Amino acid sequence: MKGVSELPLVFVIFLSAFVTAVFGQCTYRDQCSCSLSDGSIIDLSTLGNQDQTPAFPDSFATDGYFYSYNPCYSFIEGSCMNAAACQISGDQSIQYQIGDATSVTYSYDGTNVHALYSSTDSQGLTRNVDVTLVCDQSGQPPYFSPQGEVSSLSYAFSLTTKCACPNGCGAGPPPTNPPTNPTNPPGPPGPSGPSESDDSGISTGTILCIAVLAIAVVYLVAGTVFTMGVRKSKGKEAIPNVSFWTSLPGLIKDGFKFTFSKIRPGYSSVK
Repeated sequence: MKGVSELPLVFVIFLSAFVTAVFGQCTYRDQCSCSLSDGSIIDLSTLGNQDQTPAFPDSFATDGYFYSYNPCYSFIEGSCMNAAACQISGDQSIQYQIGDATSVTYSYDGTNVHALYSSTDSQGLTRNVDVTLVCDQSGQPPYFSPQGEVSSLSYAFSLTTKCACPNGCGAGPPPTNPPTNPTNPPGPPGPSGPSESDDSGISTGTILCIAVLAIAVVYLVAGTVFTMGVRKSKGKEAIPNVSFWTSLPGLIKDGFKFTFSKIRPGYSSVK
């Protein structure tokens, strides 16, 4: 029975990984925003200050440091220049730039979008910041919470705001001369809605159907080659996991039978 179940299990795991890869992302649009797979936008442009000051200044974390953060637009604080995130010593005499405004990339963990920043100092040390964007549909004022340095040169913040919800905030002014991001290049703006004239491109559903078909073909061909070449099987026995597939209709029938027996007491057969 182990051989019967191994390849279907691999198939399911592989398909799950593919679906995660397709849907588990927020594609970079510009320094302020990214687009989810359904076309909705996460836009932080209305949150950031545009006067070179941080929107969320000098918030204390449990590691003993203060942290300042400004989404979308750069700010200056002490030795932090053109920064998105800055670490300040407890006596506020020393600043460390931990995130450049132009370095931002985005990711999606299935629940929250993350804004990711980095900064490399003159000694070659690279610091990284992960800002978890928490959706708050109540419309309360944004709440910034720095967790501080969670591992060596790696920092974590959270920002709770309606702007972290899909299409939660409208677009503000773009950053001045926003640079092209080399590691996560800008994509076209997400669609604003269906259009009769917009019939170009391949939809996500089409891509998924093609991928499932391709995986099924690879599974069938590779499994048949294996059973014929290694196990010397012939005829229908060459079909990978033939026992599983031949028993599948009966399992489906039993499933319907069980379901109907719960819905209609006394139901005993499927004709």
